[in-house]
Amino acid sequence: MPTHHKRPEKNYVKPGDTVVVKLGWSECMMSLGLAGKFRPVRILENDGLGQLLSVETGHEYSMPNPLGWMSFYKDSEGWYSHDVYEIGASRTMTHTTGRFYVYVDGKQLYGVQSLRFKEMRDAACEMHGRDKPTPSAEVRFVENSRCLPTWWSRSVAVPLDTEIREDTTRAYRDTWIDLPTHFNLFAGRYHFQEV
Repeated sequence: MPTHHKRPEKNYVKPGDTVVVKLGWSECMMSLGLAGKFRPVRILENDGLGQLLSVETGHEYSMPNPLGWMSFYKDSEGWYSHDVYEIGASRTMTHTTGRFYVYVDGKQLYGVQSLRFKEMRDAACEMHGRDKPTPSAEVRFVENSRCLPTWWSRSVAVPLDTEIREDTTRAYRDTWIDLPTHFNLFAGRYHFQEV
């Protein structure tokens, strides 16, 4: 059984976010048989509502529910939860864990992925500079969900100006980046005969 590590801080959410949360023991969650279980929740535009998603299909599960019924609270800054285990969750069969992908308008571009961050950064930057620029192009690091089945992934946006560190040997050059959620993240290997 995998160990689930809870994110220790207050995790603020905004409309459009999909997070994996350990559902609370509200009357509604108990009647649905979901109390205490890990479930993906999409935060809706209507203030204070969230949509449970089916773990099997990724489709909407039940009707939208008040966030307060699903382990969320509100303060002057907005809605938050202490029971968020993953941020940026999505259901996809077309991801390979531990790779960088280009996303446009929040959707993964099919086939545009690499183990090398620099290649994906260059692809996203090229989309920004076209005749018809795509300002929403971004690079995300994608890995399997740790709380849900393997067809669920979680991703984190990587700023295009992220500093790339290098470690060079005689045969290859390894690259590394730092993100708030991933320190010392491997960002690709370049063999010198390729360079």
